[in-house]
Amino acid sequence: MFFRFLSTIITGKTTKRSISALNKMQLKLLTAEDLNRFETFLFDADGVLWRGGETIAGSVEFVQQLQRQGKRVFVITNNSTKTRSQYLKKLHGLGFDLPESNVISPGVVLPMYLKDNGYENKKIYLIGTPSLKDSLEKGAGVKCVGLGPEHFEDLTDTDFIFQLENDEEIAAVVVSFDGHISYPKIMRAANYLRDSSVDFFITNEDTTFPGPCDDVIVPGTGCIAAAIRSVVDREPLVFGKPNTPIADFLKRHHHIDATKTIMFGDRLDTDIMFANGNGFTSCLMLTGIHSLETVNKAKLAGNHLQIPHFQFAFSPYAGLTNGF
Repeated sequence: MFFRFLSTIITGKTTKRSISALNKMQLKLLTAEDLNRFETFLFDADGVLWRGGETIAGSVEFVQQLQRQGKRVFVITNNSTKTRSQYLKKLHGLGFDLPESNVISPGVVLPMYLKDNGYENKKIYLIGTPSLKDSLEKGAGVKCVGLGPEHFEDLTDTDFIFQLENDEEIAAVVVSFDGHISYPKIMRAANYLRDSSVDFFITNEDTTFPGPCDDVIVPGTGCIAAAIRSVVDREPLVFGKPNTPIADFLKRHHHIDATKTIMFGDRLDTDIMFANGNGFTSCLMLTGIHSLETVNKAKLAGNHLQIPHFQFAFSPYAGLTNGF
């Protein structure tokens, strides 16, 4: 019966009965026995450990229990709007006691990449935040330009901009979240990238940020990156989840064993794909962006890398002080 159902899905002849059966499929719940198999625990931040300025119930206690048992704990975030030390301050303020080295974001991995690949003293056109500028300049020794607002009306008194004075010394374009994103910034990045010697880097392509209000969409770096991608015939190197640079960084610098590592995340298209694509076990948290309904849609669409191995909730661990 199962093989008949599977064949129906593969051949595209999905019946109402098979859709109903698929929608009833449930993810396996992560158990204490499962937890003991892992040495390294990776957590997304917003939507998993906290949401807005409030911790997810039980998240602090759960992480503390892992640390008491000698497990390795890392926070893996695509959000590059803060420096590592700023993230650490937030973590400590919320009750998570982690060393700075265990906070990993594209804002950590990208400067290391630039430093290792000879960008020191070179100019970067940055669409990003002051904190990312600080991380890149201190971590890689580069000079970032382009920060802050650039207004359309300052460059033209018509409906179009036909001339731009670009800096010929730009070695790379870095695209991240920028609350000052504008038409001139998109145009400037696109024109820098006409030169094949100018490299194209994107911190992450998350389309939205999780926020405290469910009825408000908070656009993320992904929509900015998409605008620039759409006008340049270039393939960027993307550092954030689900891509490989952060996983490669963890394996090279922290010597993690992928087979004994589990990733907790709230997004199928970043966290879960990141885990599955890099040999980690994946676990969906239902406290952020995606839901079991989203999982079922991914199953129907055949997006196998977006299917989590487990689901989990911290809430049973709220107030826990001794063991799982």
